[in-house]
Amino acid sequence: MTLTALLPTLRASIPAPFDATAWPAGSAPTLDDVTVRAMSVARYADICGTPCVCTGPAVIPASGGVASTVLSTTVVVATVVDAGPGTLRLDACAAGLDAVWKEARLLGRVSHAYDERFAVVDAAGRPVGSVTLPGDMRVGDRVAFPCPGCRTVGEVR
Repeated sequence: MTLTALLPTLRASIPAPFDATAWPAGSAPTLDDVTVRAMSVARYADICGTPCVCTGPAVIPASGGVASTVLSTTVVVATVVDAGPGTLRLDACAAGLDAVWKEARLLGRVSHAYDERFAVVDAAGRPVGSVTLPGDMRVGDRVAFPCPGCRTVGEVR
């Protein structure tokens, strides 16, 4: 249990915990975004639309954040198209991506709602995993999540 899970109002002053090894090298959390090599993935999604992908070098395990020269990690940004009790449907096809759902983050707003567990359904209607996100998720919210490997936008559209 983290401080931001116990006291969601702290999300307005500190970012939620972040496992830098699951994201591309040079990634950093902000209060309502993630930057990859100083590029905002929320702004990138504003420009490109969703679903979109941002790929960068993976972090070499146990290296302290050193970028790999051969491995990649991709960040997928998707929009919530349906939010029911305990279920989120995204506009991205996420089956087969090996998404790291425990690292999924809400983009674009700071929520003070307590975390809840949601089943994730992709654009094709397939259940693809479960995620813990603020309980006030709604249609139009954007979610970013990392996936190991180099993924293309064609794989998620």
